[in-house]
Amino acid sequence: MPAEWGQAKIEILALRDEILGKLEQGILIRTIYEELSASGRITMSRRSFYDRVKRLRTEASKPTRNTSAQSTGHTSKPIQNYLTENSKPATSNLLPSLKAEEQEELDRLWEGSSDNTEETP
Repeated sequence: MPAEWGQAKIEILALRDEILGKLEQGILIRTIYEELSASGRITMSRRSFYDRVKRLRTEASKPTRNTSAQSTGHTSKPIQNYLTENSKPATSNLLPSLKAEEQEELDRLWEGSSDNTEETP
C-alpha cells in the first residue's frame, strides 16, 4: 500500500536526531534503514531513505549563524581564530566524511609526503 504524499519527510524529520546520532557512532545507513523498517518506524523505500538521509547530513553540516548563536547563547568565533586556537592544519577539513583517526592518518601522510619529495637534476 503506497504511503501518503509527504509521509517519508515526516518520518525522517521525526527520527532526525536518532538517525544522525547513529551515523556519528559509525553505524551504516543500510543497518539503520533495516532496523527502522523492521520495527515499522519508517515505511519508505530504501532509495528514498538514502536520499533523505543524504539531505539531512548536508543540512546538518551547514552551520547557520542565527541558529548556532541562539542555541548556544554565544557568538561564533571567526574561522581564523578557530584555526589558530586548535593548531590543526587546514587540511583537516578536506574530507569531512572521514573519522577523526582516519583524518589524522591522512594529515600525517600528507605532511610526510612533502618531506619525501626529491628534486631531479
